[in-house]
Amino acid sequence: MQKKQFLLLIFIIPLFFIFFSCSKTQIHLHDRHVLSYDSVKSYAQKKGPVSLVLLDYHHDIHPGQRNLTSVNWVGNLIEEGLVSKVYWLSGRTLLLPNRNSRFAWLERSLKDTTPDTAQKIRETVELVDWHDLQKISLKKNFVITLDFDVFTKDTDNDPQNFVLELCEWIQKQKPALLTLAFSSSYQKNPSEGWSYLSSFIENWQTGSGCFFECGKFGEKAESNDDLKAWKIWKENPEVFSEYENAFLPGAYLWTSCPSSVKNALLNKKITANNKEAESVLSDWNDENLSLLKSTFPKEKLISLSKTASIAQNDFWNGKQSVHSVQNSAENAFGVAVRFKTISEDRGCLSLYKGISESEIEQAVSFCAQKACIDPRYSSIQKSEQEELFTNISIFGKWQELSFPEDFIPGSDSLILEEADGEKTLLQAAIALERNYTQEEFLSRLSNKASLGFDGWQKDGLKFYKAKTLSFTNKTLRG
Repeated sequence: MQKKQFLLLIFIIPLFFIFFSCSKTQIHLHDRHVLSYDSVKSYAQKKGPVSLVLLDYHHDIHPGQRNLTSVNWVGNLIEEGLVSKVYWLSGRTLLLPNRNSRFAWLERSLKDTTPDTAQKIRETVELVDWHDLQKISLKKNFVITLDFDVFTKDTDNDPQNFVLELCEWIQKQKPALLTLAFSSSYQKNPSEGWSYLSSFIENWQTGSGCFFECGKFGEKAESNDDLKAWKIWKENPEVFSEYENAFLPGAYLWTSCPSSVKNALLNKKITANNKEAESVLSDWNDENLSLLKSTFPKEKLISLSKTASIAQNDFWNGKQSVHSVQNSAENAFGVAVRFKTISEDRGCLSLYKGISESEIEQAVSFCAQKACIDPRYSSIQKSEQEELFTNISIFGKWQELSFPEDFIPGSDSLILEEADGEKTLLQAAIALERNYTQEEFLSRLSNKASLGFDGWQKDGLKFYKAKTLSFTNKTLRG
């Protein structure tokens, strides 16, 4: 009898775990909606054609385009026979004028395709709003995909409430697959956009596996909408490049996100699903970076930025700062002050190591004054102050690289050391501001060292990296 009970348990336990795992929602988080394509395609190939609940201001259907993008990924799935029905929610409440404009928008996207394809798409897509969606009974084989741009239009003036409504509704549906696209190019500003994602993740209570696929470091624009948004970000750094609350392309978006978003995702035990996502999660969990942030919180960085502005005004008024003493203390830091406009650098100086925490303020003053007369540029004049931004970089502990590509762009500053001991530094902030790939950053570093853009590949060179805090603020007027 005991043997039979034992065998019965052996049979039941695996079934329990299979049922439990199947009941979980698999969540895939992306920065661009096109990254949902592979997840939905893989699911549909295993389970058969799916109904797709598309919670997205845009329809993402543009048949006839050659490259797969966020603009056409849903249309591709329809044409491939992997999506049999699309419930497109493009706003919380869609009155007749809104519905007519959405239909017209969809029709315009079909003008460059064949009549058969256009008709197939018309028959597949059903436009709904929040009130319609709640009445729909979804069949077993369905997938839900949420683009956070849906919270930027037609939300009945309460986007945060709409976030909570959709979060609760999705959990009740118990989808096997849910994809989330942040789509920062369509968000109004970082504070609002990140709050939507943070709120959704924090209010997701259903058991799930959470996976992360993100764009590249040095991601290229995939649409005119990206180009327009990135231009606005660059021209308004005080809004879109705020410390730990920024909008940047590709993987840089996630290394610059608020700690509330990072912590919410880490609490969900999010797993990286591509190389770039692995780098982001490595950055989030890095102890050296955490130490830097705890030692120099945002309030301290703001204070240092003010110190730099005061030192700059002192310089113009003939008051010189004393060079801070560099030492070899184990817990010493490095610092750099860089003045720039929206379009160009105007001067910089770094003391890349050997500065104790108590000496940081004095070091910032010294670097700020020397940056005003950086010989690589014309001297900064007081008349320019209105257009200047101050960038403060704090360098952590330097570590030698086992190979040149062993760093995270935008988070790690690099030093290239030549055989004769000559060293060249390139700050992490440069990668963030100029959207460099890893190779582009190395190329700029080696060219700065007068080795040419391919010089970093030569033998006999050593590379060092240091986690870096980068803080940019409008230069204060004297």
